[in-house]
Amino acid sequence: MPRWDRIYFFVFTATAFAVASFLSLLVLPLVEITNSETGEIVTKTIFEDGQTNIFWISILPVALSGTALFVIPKDGNPDKAGKINIWVSTFLIYVFVVLFIFINGILFFPTAILMTAAAVGSQVRRRERKIFAKSPEESKSGRGGGKRNRNKG
Repeated sequence: MPRWDRIYFFVFTATAFAVASFLSLLVLPLVEITNSETGEIVTKTIFEDGQTNIFWISILPVALSGTALFVIPKDGNPDKAGKINIWVSTFLIYVFVVLFIFINGILFFPTAILMTAAAVGSQVRRRERKIFAKSPEESKSGRGGGKRNRNKG
């Protein structure tokens, strides 16, 4: 696995789930039609039923998480614009999930959760990693500085 920052990893995984959810609309039978005379129940996909508007509106979570993916750096903290992009994308994905919860919004709930993790993670302050390059002569034990002995006199 590549050495990505945790925020980039969350957004990448959210985008992957959004693409998988969008493509699942082609195969998951989400429309149920009941014949009132015979009581027969027929299930169809959204695309088979001719609801192409809902199908194309469902590309919004993919686009929102995809734009956040392009703004976030792979190896560091996002800048202020990147953080704003993550938060706005997360909010809009939640709006999509709530508005389309009875149609196909529940499929994009994992995307919303992962975008929330990325948004919250972008606000957490982290210490920068510092690499100290000491020569072996400076260290007494050869393993770096440790707890120093006190003179107990």
